[in-house]
Amino acid sequence: MKVVTLIENTSKDNDLFKEHGLSLYIEKGNKKILMDIGKSNKVIENAKKLNVDIEDIDMVILSHGHYDHGGGLLDFLKINRKARVYLKKETKQDMYSCYGENKRYIGLDKSIFEDYNHRLIFIDKFTEIYKDVFIITDIKKEDTMPQGNQSLYIKNGETYENDNFQHELILAIREEEGIVIFTGCAHSGILNMIKTVKKIFQEEKIKAIVGGFHLMIMSLDRNVSYDNQQIKRIAEKILEEDIEKVYTGHCTGEQGYIYLKTILEDKIDYIYTGKKIYL
Repeated sequence: MKVVTLIENTSKDNDLFKEHGLSLYIEKGNKKILMDIGKSNKVIENAKKLNVDIEDIDMVILSHGHYDHGGGLLDFLKINRKARVYLKKETKQDMYSCYGENKRYIGLDKSIFEDYNHRLIFIDKFTEIYKDVFIITDIKKEDTMPQGNQSLYIKNGETYENDNFQHELILAIREEEGIVIFTGCAHSGILNMIKTVKKIFQEEKIKAIVGGFHLMIMSLDRNVSYDNQQIKRIAEKILEEDIEKVYTGHCTGEQGYIYLKTILEDKIDYIYTGKKIYL
């Protein structure tokens, strides 16, 4: 399986766009998959430079309903005529980040649901969408959720309610050596995601994890902090489960990644824009 980071917050190549967002191109068998699609059409520009044919994508999996993972979807659908988009129906909700009185819409463009509803497949249960490609919709939230969720809300009528991330899903792909977990931001908690996958694939090893861990905590003054104790627990769980490799970035944050790296060492790498992975 081949994975290419089409866009992420960082880049080592000045010819590639970077932005606060994430999009992963995956080749599995004869299928070409996008896991998330960044926040703008810059992901399409990067795809051209990375020799990824947007018109040839077979399916898109939207990890959750935030703009930095689905903002490029409208432009994608105008170019690609065949791909189906797999997502949860809760992605239709009005999502906001709220810092004091400052409220900012961070959901998807509503015209996606109006103009391209025929291209959308709403998933509400564990589903194998292609041989050895699975979508997990019911994430068991038995462990701690990221503290960074505290500023994220769903607007219900005139009220704002804390987001419980019912709109989030997991992409899991079976390889010969085990299961590869793909996260968007892991708002439901990466520990919860690992436990959920282990309950479904009880006899199989988790080979790798690819995606963001949402370790950044934003305060009212927009300063960023990290829960190092929680990061330590995540690293220890990865070692306990003998997960061979972790590829992370985006909402994991630079300091979060550095702390994980001190514990996981060569088991972890950063998924900067243009990064190519072979699993």
